[in-house]
Amino acid sequence: MVRESWMEIYPYYQNYIQNMLPLFEQSLKFVQDLQTEQISENTFIMEYLAKEEKRSVGKVKAISEFSALYRRDIFSRIWDRIEELKVSTDLEEIRDLIIDDFEEAIEFLDFLGSLTTPDQTQYESTNLYQIVNFIQEQIFPKRTSLQEVYDHLIEKSLQYYEIQRHLLMPTSSYREKDEGFETPALHSNHYKLINEITSLFNLDPNYLESPKDPNLEIPVILKDEIFLPFIDSIASNESINLNHILKRMELQLIHNIFIGPTMQLIRLGEPHNYFRRESSSETKERIIPQLSNETLVLMYLAKISYKRGFISKELINWISSIVAVLVYNGTLFTFMSEENIFYTIFTDLKTEEKILPYMMKLICFDKYLGIDRTKIRDSVQYRKEIFGAIGSQIIHMKKLIEEVSNYIFSILEE
Repeated sequence: MVRESWMEIYPYYQNYIQNMLPLFEQSLKFVQDLQTEQISENTFIMEYLAKEEKRSVGKVKAISEFSALYRRDIFSRIWDRIEELKVSTDLEEIRDLIIDDFEEAIEFLDFLGSLTTPDQTQYESTNLYQIVNFIQEQIFPKRTSLQEVYDHLIEKSLQYYEIQRHLLMPTSSYREKDEGFETPALHSNHYKLINEITSLFNLDPNYLESPKDPNLEIPVILKDEIFLPFIDSIASNESINLNHILKRMELQLIHNIFIGPTMQLIRLGEPHNYFRRESSSETKERIIPQLSNETLVLMYLAKISYKRGFISKELINWISSIVAVLVYNGTLFTFMSEENIFYTIFTDLKTEEKILPYMMKLICFDKYLGIDRTKIRDSVQYRKEIFGAIGSQIIHMKKLIEEVSNYIFSILEE
């Protein structure tokens, strides 16, 4: 059964964090209590681990196994750092460095745990709400008109175009049928198609009288010149899907022969010089295209951002997971350095898949992303696949992760 309410999802989000936090706090206390000369003796660590694992007998088995696994990981990293540094560094300094790493990890977990509240009605006061809305402003804005959304995306594209484009393009295969009702993800072949359309409009358009305005000539390109090579390289049943994709970029089929811009695209694009007008006769104006690489991609993104109730399952999973990764990694970047001995615990897939799926659902609520959280897949295998895919694409998100971190710093300073 799909968990839908805030209070069904919130405890799952907190579960891993609230199990990890005491592990780090108890382990920190152990290191703080060690005498300087004991730091270099592995015996004390082994005795502590044996004692703690005996103490777990009364716990639920899953929690006991969880605690044992991560406690051993924590102390393995401590001992590796001691072995690495003890030849060249004073033992007291090693101890202080390890304590600093613990404190960073605890601050990170504390902040994650307090990102939001069990009381959904208090959303505006939560850090999660503020951070999600900061991210939306850059790549997935909410506005009252399509023109406002498109204008804002174009303004932000100077800094964030790579991730805006990435938001539409899951690295997994094109899985879902495009039935025309929901907007599917783009995939790399579709992006090639968009590039081809853009190039032909700019370099070699024909002109036809607009179906909507007899006094206007609009640029057109031959449908078959675009579609046939594309369909031959994929499958013939893509033809219907391609027609849907054109509509989502505000392109139209004319006489089933030509592809041309709709009047909506011309209106939205003119303020950004994607189209200009010149007289072709005493009574007619001609629309001259001068599209950029992002013209049609950002139109596609603007339409799903503006109409969030019509997004496919695959795209909902991808968008919500990317925003969750930005929140999570922005927080990690704020509190922990990459040199921290515990840093890779929190970038490991086995950790991310215990936090991010529930964060994804929380940030899908109406006041946040406002997309359908019930379409998020709960499958463990799918979690591994999607977070593994996103992990390999962090380079696209690095700049925004740093900006999210700066925003979190501003929250902490208030």
